[in-house]
Amino acid sequence: MTRLLVGAAAVLLGGSLLAQPPKDAAPNAGGYFPLKQKTKWTYKVQDQTIEVVVTGTEKAGADEYTKVDTLVNGKVVASELYSVRGDGVYRVKVKDDKVDPPVKILQIPAKKGDAWDIKSKVGTQDVSGTFKVKEDKEKIKVLDKDAEAILVEGADLNVAGTKTTVRMWFVKDMGIVKLSYKIQEAESVLDLTKFEVPPGGTN
Repeated sequence: MTRLLVGAAAVLLGGSLLAQPPKDAAPNAGGYFPLKQKTKWTYKVQDQTIEVVVTGTEKAGADEYTKVDTLVNGKVVASELYSVRGDGVYRVKVKDDKVDPPVKILQIPAKKGDAWDIKSKVGTQDVSGTFKVKEDKEKIKVLDKDAEAILVEGADLNVAGTKTTVRMWFVKDMGIVKLSYKIQEAESVLDLTKFEVPPGGTN
Protein backbone atom coordinates (compact mmCIF):
# COMPACT_ATOMS: atom_id res chain seq x y z
CA MET A 1 0.00 0.00 0.00
CA THR A 2 2.83 2.40 0.82
CA ARG A 3 4.52 1.69 -2.52
CA LEU A 4 1.24 2.40 -4.30
CA LEU A 5 0.76 5.57 -2.28
CA VAL A 6 4.23 6.95 -3.05
CA GLY A 7 3.93 6.02 -6.71
CA ALA A 8 0.54 7.65 -7.11
CA ALA A 9 1.70 10.77 -5.30
CA ALA A 10 4.70 11.06 -7.62
CA VAL A 11 2.51 10.71 -10.70
CA LEU A 12 -0.20 13.03 -9.42
CA LEU A 13 1.98 15.87 -8.26
CA GLY A 14 4.68 15.67 -10.90
CA GLY A 15 5.15 18.55 -13.31
CA SER A 16 7.42 19.74 -16.10
CA LEU A 17 8.07 23.46 -16.33
CA LEU A 18 10.72 24.68 -18.73
CA ALA A 19 9.77 28.35 -18.94
CA GLN A 20 11.80 30.91 -17.01
CA PRO A 21 9.93 31.99 -13.83
CA PRO A 22 8.58 35.56 -14.04
CA LYS A 23 10.42 38.35 -12.26
CA ASP A 24 7.67 38.72 -9.66
CA ALA A 25 7.95 35.07 -8.58
CA ALA A 26 8.01 34.69 -4.81
CA PRO A 27 10.87 32.46 -3.58
CA ASN A 28 8.71 30.62 -1.05
CA ALA A 29 5.11 31.22 -2.16
CA GLY A 30 4.38 33.75 0.53
CA GLY A 31 5.84 31.43 3.17
CA TYR A 32 3.53 28.51 2.31
CA PHE A 33 6.25 26.51 0.57
CA PRO A 34 9.65 27.13 2.22
CA LEU A 35 12.57 25.83 0.17
CA LYS A 36 15.66 26.77 2.14
CA GLN A 37 18.33 24.10 1.74
CA LYS A 38 18.30 21.44 4.52
CA THR A 39 14.71 22.21 5.52
CA LYS A 40 13.21 18.88 6.60
CA TRP A 41 9.70 17.56 7.16
CA THR A 42 9.03 14.24 8.92
CA TYR A 43 5.65 12.57 8.47
CA LYS A 44 4.06 9.46 9.91
CA VAL A 45 1.84 7.23 7.78
CA GLN A 46 0.59 4.00 9.31
CA ASP A 47 3.72 2.36 10.77
CA GLN A 48 6.24 4.08 8.51
CA THR A 49 8.19 7.31 8.61
CA ILE A 50 8.47 9.52 5.53
CA GLU A 51 11.02 12.32 5.39
CA VAL A 52 11.13 15.15 2.88
CA VAL A 53 14.37 17.14 2.65
CA VAL A 54 15.43 20.14 0.56
CA THR A 55 18.81 18.99 -0.74
CA GLY A 56 19.92 21.83 -3.01
CA THR A 57 19.44 22.97 -6.60
CA GLU A 58 19.64 21.24 -9.95
CA LYS A 59 19.66 22.32 -13.58
CA ALA A 60 16.84 21.35 -15.91
CA GLY A 61 17.55 22.70 -19.36
CA ALA A 62 18.74 26.28 -18.99
CA ASP A 63 17.00 26.84 -15.68
CA GLU A 64 17.84 26.03 -12.06
CA TYR A 65 15.31 24.55 -9.65
CA THR A 66 15.12 23.41 -6.04
CA LYS A 67 15.68 19.70 -5.44
CA VAL A 68 13.67 17.86 -2.79
CA ASP A 69 14.23 14.21 -1.81
CA THR A 70 11.60 11.92 -0.30
CA LEU A 71 12.84 9.14 1.99
CA VAL A 72 10.88 6.17 3.32
CA ASN A 73 12.48 4.55 6.37
CA GLY A 74 15.73 6.36 5.59
CA LYS A 75 15.93 5.37 1.91
CA VAL A 76 15.47 7.84 -0.96
CA VAL A 77 12.45 6.74 -3.00
CA ALA A 78 11.93 9.86 -5.11
CA SER A 79 13.54 13.17 -6.04
CA GLU A 80 11.62 16.15 -7.38
CA LEU A 81 12.51 19.59 -8.67
CA TYR A 82 10.31 22.49 -7.63
CA SER A 83 9.67 25.94 -9.06
CA VAL A 84 7.80 28.77 -7.35
CA ARG A 85 6.30 31.08 -9.96
CA GLY A 86 4.21 34.21 -9.71
CA ASP A 87 0.99 32.17 -9.80
CA GLY A 88 1.91 29.25 -7.56
CA VAL A 89 4.04 26.20 -6.83
CA TYR A 90 4.92 23.56 -9.43
CA ARG A 91 6.84 20.31 -9.38
CA VAL A 92 9.09 20.49 -12.43
CA LYS A 93 10.49 16.95 -12.48
CA VAL A 94 9.72 13.60 -10.87
CA LYS A 95 12.53 11.09 -11.21
CA ASP A 96 13.21 10.82 -14.96
CA ASP A 97 9.60 10.89 -16.15
CA LYS A 98 8.61 13.59 -18.60
CA VAL A 99 5.40 15.37 -17.60
CA ASP A 100 3.53 17.57 -20.04
CA PRO A 101 1.95 20.02 -19.35
CA PRO A 102 2.94 21.07 -15.80
CA VAL A 103 0.80 20.39 -12.73
CA LYS A 104 0.32 23.18 -10.19
CA ILE A 105 -0.07 22.00 -6.57
CA LEU A 106 -0.71 25.37 -4.88
CA GLN A 107 -2.07 28.61 -6.24
CA ILE A 108 -0.62 31.87 -4.90
CA PRO A 109 -2.35 33.89 -3.66
CA ALA A 110 -4.82 31.25 -2.48
CA LYS A 111 -8.48 32.18 -2.12
CA LYS A 112 -11.31 29.90 -1.04
CA GLY A 113 -13.16 28.63 -4.10
CA ASP A 114 -10.27 29.07 -6.54
CA ALA A 115 -9.87 26.06 -8.85
CA TRP A 116 -7.62 24.98 -11.71
CA ASP A 117 -7.80 22.05 -14.09
CA ILE A 118 -5.00 19.59 -14.72
CA LYS A 119 -4.55 17.37 -17.74
CA SER A 120 -1.07 15.92 -18.02
CA LYS A 121 0.84 12.88 -19.09
CA VAL A 122 3.54 11.44 -16.84
CA GLY A 123 5.52 9.10 -19.01
CA THR A 124 2.73 6.95 -20.46
CA GLN A 125 0.27 7.62 -17.63
CA ASP A 126 -2.53 10.17 -17.83
CA VAL A 127 -3.42 12.49 -14.96
CA SER A 128 -6.48 14.72 -15.09
CA GLY A 129 -8.99 16.48 -12.90
CA THR A 130 -9.41 19.67 -10.91
CA PHE A 131 -7.67 21.10 -7.84
CA LYS A 132 -9.63 23.47 -5.62
CA VAL A 133 -8.87 25.68 -2.63
CA LYS A 134 -11.48 24.25 -0.26
CA GLU A 135 -10.48 26.54 2.60
CA ASP A 136 -7.99 29.37 2.94
CA LYS A 137 -8.24 29.65 6.74
CA GLU A 138 -8.78 26.08 7.92
CA LYS A 139 -8.18 25.49 11.63
CA ILE A 140 -5.74 22.61 12.19
CA LYS A 141 -3.51 21.18 14.93
CA VAL A 142 0.16 21.04 13.93
CA LEU A 143 2.74 19.63 16.35
CA ASP A 144 0.27 20.14 19.23
CA LYS A 145 -0.30 23.79 18.33
CA ASP A 146 -3.24 25.55 16.71
CA ALA A 147 -2.59 26.74 13.17
CA GLU A 148 -4.40 28.12 10.14
CA ALA A 149 -4.01 26.29 6.85
CA ILE A 150 -4.80 26.50 3.17
CA LEU A 151 -6.58 23.28 2.19
CA VAL A 152 -6.18 22.21 -1.44
CA GLU A 153 -8.21 19.26 -2.69
CA GLY A 154 -8.21 17.25 -5.87
CA ALA A 155 -11.39 15.15 -5.70
CA ASP A 156 -11.86 12.06 -7.87
CA LEU A 157 -8.81 12.72 -10.01
CA ASN A 158 -7.97 10.28 -12.78
CA VAL A 159 -4.46 8.94 -12.13
CA ALA A 160 -3.51 6.32 -14.72
CA GLY A 161 -7.12 5.18 -14.86
CA THR A 162 -7.47 5.02 -11.07
CA LYS A 163 -9.82 7.31 -9.13
CA THR A 164 -7.72 9.21 -6.62
CA THR A 165 -8.51 12.02 -4.17
CA VAL A 166 -5.73 14.07 -2.62
CA ARG A 167 -5.92 16.76 0.07
CA MET A 168 -2.99 18.96 1.13
CA TRP A 169 -2.82 21.35 4.08
CA PHE A 170 -0.31 24.23 3.74
CA VAL A 171 0.66 26.31 6.79
CA LYS A 172 2.60 29.55 6.55
CA ASP A 173 6.34 29.17 7.23
CA MET A 174 5.97 25.38 7.42
CA GLY A 175 4.70 24.23 4.04
CA ILE A 176 2.73 20.97 3.75
CA VAL A 177 1.81 19.80 7.26
CA LYS A 178 -0.67 17.10 6.32
CA LEU A 179 -1.55 15.03 3.24
CA SER A 180 -4.42 12.66 2.60
CA TYR A 181 -4.55 10.24 -0.33
CA LYS A 182 -7.53 8.08 -1.19
CA ILE A 183 -6.75 5.59 -3.96
CA GLN A 184 -9.98 3.85 -4.92
CA GLU A 185 -11.27 2.87 -1.46
CA ALA A 186 -7.93 2.81 0.40
CA GLU A 187 -6.98 6.00 2.24
CA SER A 188 -3.69 7.00 3.85
CA VAL A 189 -2.94 10.13 5.86
CA LEU A 190 0.51 11.63 6.36
CA ASP A 191 0.75 13.74 9.53
CA LEU A 192 3.69 16.01 10.28
CA THR A 193 5.57 14.86 13.36
CA LYS A 194 8.66 17.06 13.07
CA PHE A 195 9.69 20.19 11.17
CA GLU A 196 13.32 21.30 11.03
CA VAL A 197 14.76 24.43 9.48
CA PRO A 198 18.46 25.32 9.11
CA PRO A 199 19.96 28.34 10.89
CA GLY A 200 18.42 31.52 9.56
CA GLY A 201 14.92 30.12 9.27
CA THR A 202 12.89 29.46 6.14
CA ASN A 203 13.74 30.94 2.78
